[in-house]
Amino acid sequence: MVLGKHLNQDKDSFYSEIIWASSALILLLFFGYLLGNTWFFFAMGLLVYILWHLRQLSRLIQWLANNEKDMPPDASGFWGDVFRHLYRIQRHNHHRQEKLMLLLNRYKESTEAMPDATIILSKNWEIEWFNSKGTEYFGLQTGKDNGQLLSNLIRSPILWDFLDSHEEDPSFKQTLEINASNSERILSIRLIPYGQKYLLIARDITSIKKLKTMRKDFVANVSHELRTPLTVISGYLETLGEYLKEEPVYASSIDLMQQQSHRMCHIIEDLLLLSKIESSEKRVLKNEFIDMNALLMMLKKEALVLSNKQQIITIEDTGPKWLKGDVNELQSAFSNLISNAIRYTPKGGEIIIRWSCNDSGMACFEVQDNGEGIAKQHVLRLTERFYRVDVGRSRKIGGTGLGLAIVKHVLAHHHSKLEIESKIGFGSTFRCKFSDNMLKSDK
Repeated sequence: MVLGKHLNQDKDSFYSEIIWASSALILLLFFGYLLGNTWFFFAMGLLVYILWHLRQLSRLIQWLANNEKDMPPDASGFWGDVFRHLYRIQRHNHHRQEKLMLLLNRYKESTEAMPDATIILSKNWEIEWFNSKGTEYFGLQTGKDNGQLLSNLIRSPILWDFLDSHEEDPSFKQTLEINASNSERILSIRLIPYGQKYLLIARDITSIKKLKTMRKDFVANVSHELRTPLTVISGYLETLGEYLKEEPVYASSIDLMQQQSHRMCHIIEDLLLLSKIESSEKRVLKNEFIDMNALLMMLKKEALVLSNKQQIITIEDTGPKWLKGDVNELQSAFSNLISNAIRYTPKGGEIIIRWSCNDSGMACFEVQDNGEGIAKQHVLRLTERFYRVDVGRSRKIGGTGLGLAIVKHVLAHHHSKLEIESKIGFGSTFRCKFSDNMLKSDK
């Protein structure tokens, strides 16, 4: 209703202006006719009318140029409506600008309070804005470095490979860990595209890395320290078992102690293997290639022994002959997947060990079973250390809870990944995917 009222007022002013101007010109024509100089008076009237409009236009320009926040000049008729509407629009834009500035200031305050460095980049990787952590982590200078190319200020080939990966594939979501150039900090960098810009977020993970290193060292040291006394205990238990095997009171207890000591020895061996693999993840793989045909035959023999002919084990080998990698690590990873399938597949079940290439050229090692399957909520946590879906059953069948953690780290060392598909009552498929640069032609 307010808008309709303003429109009606504008129409009234417009019609009033036309009526007023027309009446004045008709009156001038009449006086000119009476005085014998009709067109002179008419021309003078038009000139005065045009000069009046030019005067109002000059006042409008002067008001806009000097200070648009001041009240507009007084004017009557049509120009009064023009001044009033422009003033209303300016006030609306001013309030809107104040709101935007308030939101922008709140955003800057919130990013300043964040513990992460935040850098806004253009599509050409030019720095548009950064918070104080950007200065602390990367040495950027406020004002001076705005508009500069990120490559001119942060010289890191690893970072630029990471940015290129995002430019080539907008769905690329991996993070990058690099050492800060001006300190001993370890930064985790994430790039988030939005519109035609990028938001670079760098988090200081130095303390997290130190804790992980301490944990790795602690596990490795404790495992080394426990292995010797456990070996001694196992040896004495075997000796006692031989001497007391005819004594039923002691035989069952000694047998149980032997089982638990063997289980502890397996856990320690797996922990030592995991520590060894973790320490080698940063080691560059040599150009050594594994004969996959021979490795598959070895894995099948081990599987048949472990299965004791309780499951049907099939090999499907249609993949490439050669795979780049560490044969001991990959054999350990593949063996863990196969042994897990055997443990959790009931008697008479089928296990397929498959080596093939998919449509995208990636080589895949798969272990597929038709066992009981795994619920969806457990799948994402299977590679965590000591994580078990059913703790009691895992202990009963002899699992250590470290097998899939070993697989995960071996594949990370080989720049590969593990995919898990499972459905309750239908079985599971564990798939190791290797990129084409890990393969070698048979020629």
